[in-house]
Amino acid sequence: MAEENVVILEEADESKNEKPQDEGLISLDSLQEEQAKSDQPEKIVVKKSKKKLLIIVAIASLVSAILIAIILFFVFKEDKSSDIDPSKLARDIEDRFEIQKFGASKIDDMIQKANLLYEKGNKFEALKIYENIAIFNESLSNYNLGVSQMRQQKFNDALESFKKAINNKENIAVSAINAAVCSLELNNKQNFQYYIDLANSFLQDESDSPLYNYYYALINYYKGHYIEALRALSHPVNGHYKDKYEYLSAKILSYLNQNKEAIELLEKQKEFDASLTLGMLYAKEGEYDKARNKLNIALKSESNTDKIDSILALIDIKTNNYPAAADGLKMVFLKDPLFLNNNFPIKTILKPELFDVNLAQMHFKNDIFFDKTRRYEVLFYFAPYKVFDPGQTINYIRKGGVSLFLDDASAASNYLNTSGMISKVNLEISKAIASALNYKLKEANTHFAKLISIYPEHSVLHYNLALSYAQLGNFSLAAKHFITSYHLDPTNHLAGIFGAISNDINSINNTKFIKEITENLAQDPNIKEVNLYKALMELISGNQNALIRWLEEEKEESAINLAFDAIIAKIANRDEDFIAKSEILKSKLPDDVISNILSFISKFKDSNIKEYVRQIQIYFHNKELNEAAFYHGANIIKEQYIKLLQISGLLNYEREKLKKLIANGNQNDINLLQTLAYIDIFTNDFEESYQIYNKIIDEFKITDAGTLFLTSVAAIGSNHSQNAIALLELSKLTDPNAFESRLALALLYQEIGNIDAAVIQYNLIKDNKFKSKFFDFTLKH
Repeated sequence: MAEENVVILEEADESKNEKPQDEGLISLDSLQEEQAKSDQPEKIVVKKSKKKLLIIVAIASLVSAILIAIILFFVFKEDKSSDIDPSKLARDIEDRFEIQKFGASKIDDMIQKANLLYEKGNKFEALKIYENIAIFNESLSNYNLGVSQMRQQKFNDALESFKKAINNKENIAVSAINAAVCSLELNNKQNFQYYIDLANSFLQDESDSPLYNYYYALINYYKGHYIEALRALSHPVNGHYKDKYEYLSAKILSYLNQNKEAIELLEKQKEFDASLTLGMLYAKEGEYDKARNKLNIALKSESNTDKIDSILALIDIKTNNYPAAADGLKMVFLKDPLFLNNNFPIKTILKPELFDVNLAQMHFKNDIFFDKTRRYEVLFYFAPYKVFDPGQTINYIRKGGVSLFLDDASAASNYLNTSGMISKVNLEISKAIASALNYKLKEANTHFAKLISIYPEHSVLHYNLALSYAQLGNFSLAAKHFITSYHLDPTNHLAGIFGAISNDINSINNTKFIKEITENLAQDPNIKEVNLYKALMELISGNQNALIRWLEEEKEESAINLAFDAIIAKIANRDEDFIAKSEILKSKLPDDVISNILSFISKFKDSNIKEYVRQIQIYFHNKELNEAAFYHGANIIKEQYIKLLQISGLLNYEREKLKKLIANGNQNDINLLQTLAYIDIFTNDFEESYQIYNKIIDEFKITDAGTLFLTSVAAIGSNHSQNAIALLELSKLTDPNAFESRLALALLYQEIGNIDAAVIQYNLIKDNKFKSKFFDFTLKH
């Protein structure tokens, strides 16, 4: 029978059209109940049956001869379906018919047994028998010859055999079904339709068959009348045929996306090896461990390993095992460069979590603390900038709370030689820091970069530039300048640790660098035994006990200390400390967005989601927060505040307010335009977002990695895939360690069939814990 490929691997909510798959769905010859024949089963079976008969006769000696005959009939029938040794049976059949000529009925009986081997999963041994039986095809019925040829994938030959069977009025309905399946395999839709209609016309000839309902269901299944087919299969059946009914029912249910019901039926039936179908169904339901298990079982018996290897590679992508996915895709591609694109073409999509309010509500409370990158971003946000003369900088900036974000670096001023030079450079640093603290972060970043070009070998300048990159979300350039700063001044411990943190975000091996930092800390006589630097190192390594020691240590209430304490308290489930530290931080920075978010989360962590949303609306709707931070500040402000607006149902309100603000004389305000474009992604307005980002790039010449990346996100959402590839290639030039860009490129290259390029990108994503916030894929059909 033809291969039946009813179920395929894909993202939810997409209907599929499939070719049939090799799991014995329509082995119709094996479905026919064997009537009384002159040729009885093999002697090896009969011996076992006689033994049973003797026991029965001994116990029931008074039973009539007629009853004994009936018992014999059932004993023989039972033995045929009992457990067998497939390898022994295969050898037994082969050895006998290779040296003898049998009559048609005897060979047909061998085919029935070969079919049993096939359906039990012993396909290699069954195919050997089919090939040898073909030598004696003059003795075969045309129908059984066709079945044998189908098993060997000789669909043209099988179709001819079924044509002859139909012309000879030999099992017309069943032969026509098989002929239709052969036509389907040969991609001849006209023939397929003809033979299915023919089978339907002659189905009444099978009205007395115990499998009439099955044939009726099978015809309706191939005609696409799934509900009618299921209705026919719902009639109760017993014994051997029950598995066949359940198997076909499961196939139909899978077409109707009732996957759980299909899985239940497939797991119940034992006649067919359904490992491949179960693997695909489990994958479709997102139960990837179960899917892998079933697919690995299928690999042992299925001949079409390319299909299984492809599905396993797709599962690896779904489960963030990107190097393994790369290996699987490459293996299939090398054997057949067109196989993946022809059989498993993917479509790169944006994750529903981006614009699904319910999912956003579920994730918001914990993401800021239990996502590694989010924790680090909070630390970068509250980290201090370094200056040579804090007094001069405070007088220049004249903003409340500024001292919380400054660190005295006067000891590192030797490089500048004279006090006049120090004062001049400190003033320029103060100007850049003023921009950063007034939420003009990109201006600050540009200013720091210009200072570096004048004083390229000063630790403080590299540290400040690195911190601005970290707050903007470019951790590749942040790592570069933090590490440069540290190597220029090994006493700048914070620069070294922030470099290690940036490397941790980028999944770059930190072992040697952390050893260097640890040794320098041990040699510094000016720091305490328990200190911020060591505590931050413990955060990287995940040593919770050491983190708690730092939490309990008396320390200055700087912004970074308070934020770090809040993070530790949340990780350690110390709720009172979490509330206390967050509240102190908010009291020092009352109009700061992130400090208010931390304070809110600490107080309402146990609320149910509806109450949580209501409290957000109450707390933030009329809160006097610094909106400039939202429009011009660090990435974490924009990301977390937009999520907060989204889950509270206020995002569209904010979007309309922003559009009015731009229309009212601010059409060229780059930061407002960027904020609107970013909000558009979360409100599903992808085309508008894409157009705004293009204007920012083309007219205002803004080409930083973050802008290019977000433009690619909007491009994917609005189906501009080729443009997304170009944007991502540009983005990774300045942020080569951004895994989001790597994954998007890998998916897009796979989508257009460039498997070599996709494999390269997958292999560069080394962190198996990385889970994309933005990208996913589904199958195109």
